[in-house]
Amino acid sequence: MDSPFGSLDEIYRRQVAKSIPKLANQLIILVTKTQWRGEVQGETKNYIGKEYVLVYYSPKPDCKQDSILLNGVDYPLVQQSPNEFEYTEIIEVGRDN
Repeated sequence: MDSPFGSLDEIYRRQVAKSIPKLANQLIILVTKTQWRGEVQGETKNYIGKEYVLVYYSPKPDCKQDSILLNGVDYPLVQQSPNEFEYTEIIEVGRDN
């Protein structure tokens, strides 16, 4: 699923987040930083087996860097590319189990 919480208010986001784990034995959910926070993160945290962050590397010199705090660790979301290339890196989020 790609951004299933996009234009929902917090009540509907919570209801959808509660229902999603019941849809299948395995799901991949792609969400933005703002869609993940709060009720979605809270309702799905007990069902997450693996969690990843997609880090976008921009070759633009005026790139605005961004990050997200997950399990007490600050993970990059947008970074300045160390070369002239534009690319995305997948980083596994550490679990505190």
